[in-house]
Amino acid sequence: MNTEVQFKVLLANPATRVSLDANYERFFIKAGSRWPWTFVKRKDQKNTACVFPHFLAYTASILQDRGHHVEVIDGVALDLDDAEFLQKTEEINPGIVVIETATHSITYDLKLCDEIKNRLPKTKIVLTGAHVTTFAEDILRKNIAVDFCVMGEYEFVVAMIVDTLSKGDNIDKSVNGLAYRSGEKLIVSKQKSFITDINTLPGPAFDLFPCNSSPNIKIYGDGVCTYFPAITLHASRGCPFRCDFCMWNTVMYGNGKYRTFHFMRVVDEMENAVNKYQIKEVWFDDDDFCINKKHVLDICTEIKRRQLNIKWSVMGDAMAIDEEMMKEMASAGCYFIKFGVESGSKQILKNIEKPLSPEKATEVAQWGRKYNVFTHATFTFGLSGETHDTMRETLSLAKKIKFDTAQMSIATPFPGTRFYDKLMQAGHLKQVDWDQFDGTNTCTVERPKLPAMEVEKFRKKAIRSIVIKKAQDPIWWLRYLRRNYILYKNYGLSKVLEPISAFFRL
Repeated sequence: MNTEVQFKVLLANPATRVSLDANYERFFIKAGSRWPWTFVKRKDQKNTACVFPHFLAYTASILQDRGHHVEVIDGVALDLDDAEFLQKTEEINPGIVVIETATHSITYDLKLCDEIKNRLPKTKIVLTGAHVTTFAEDILRKNIAVDFCVMGEYEFVVAMIVDTLSKGDNIDKSVNGLAYRSGEKLIVSKQKSFITDINTLPGPAFDLFPCNSSPNIKIYGDGVCTYFPAITLHASRGCPFRCDFCMWNTVMYGNGKYRTFHFMRVVDEMENAVNKYQIKEVWFDDDDFCINKKHVLDICTEIKRRQLNIKWSVMGDAMAIDEEMMKEMASAGCYFIKFGVESGSKQILKNIEKPLSPEKATEVAQWGRKYNVFTHATFTFGLSGETHDTMRETLSLAKKIKFDTAQMSIATPFPGTRFYDKLMQAGHLKQVDWDQFDGTNTCTVERPKLPAMEVEKFRKKAIRSIVIKKAQDPIWWLRYLRRNYILYKNYGLSKVLEPISAFFRL
């Protein structure tokens, strides 16, 4: 272990917000989220959408294990504005700042980098994330404040940078996933960084978040969580499927091999969360928790063997899950599964290379009701080859599936995906700023027969139609009210009213 630390390392997730009027602002979610998004909140309302930045947390653990002084500022969780973030950064006076950015926030994050460099000219700035992975060379060429870009899974590459600079050595040009400025030259690796065995990663440094001076892991919890305090864990990385719009699997992992953490390690982390932090729910925000059936069943068996009294929820997929898996997950404490449907059109599913049948999606929701597992289905409008007719097919399917809640998104062509490349070649990408690539409210695709505005309007129509349809189902009401009563007990009335207020803002 190297104990001769020469400078501090700051791992940062700065908040980004854009004022809409005197009372409301757009708030950006990036680090920790596979699908960067924004939402509208009151300026006087504290942010409660605290997605845990796992890549930063793994990086923190590696750096600590190697004897480095690590500081953390999660500006999103702390709801810091730029002035507050910069003040804290100056007080820390780090030798290196590592920032995980995203497409929709990149413009604002680069301005923040300029300000950091102006105030702390000796500080090295490292950018990471999917957007950086795609545009590393361009970012370095146009932004003198940025010293390094890391492409792909960045934990060990960042640690190498810190190790090297702390010793005063030269950077190893052969390292995959690294782009940096060397004098007048730009050195850019031809390959992304990919961690073959993710079990070599230490556990996330939960004790440092959202900042060293006031660590509080209990403020985190995805919007799907019902039982609080909640914590986010990963049981795997990657996905064997190759959906053309998927950013994380394509860009960050380079469509690499699907990898799992050992099931004993997964349950160890769950048990530690219960014993150390009194966690009531674990949210597995994997790319697809359900891919490896044996791995899932091993986790379930071990949870039951240890008699862990904890609820858990997963990001899964209708393509991989079967009834036995759903039954075993439910018996081990899983009460919620989120899965992607995306389209009700078989042609669109073929276009995006998603091997799912609408019938299977319907079946998964039925199993959810049978085994008392809440189901949350995601649908996306504006996918490859989308037309008015295929969007109507999707809405028709969404009305038939007996899910409990749903997410209606707009297909966002994130740079580095095949979806983005196809639209660029066809000339169908709108000339808009990067902050419009948020996957929630704005369509950045302008097709000759399907204008962007029509996609945005249809999404709002679909949400209203689904709410009206669900309101006619008494079983849905029973399940909805039961879950919201738990939310009310744990989080108060404001948490229950959030989706209702969002609905009336449509």
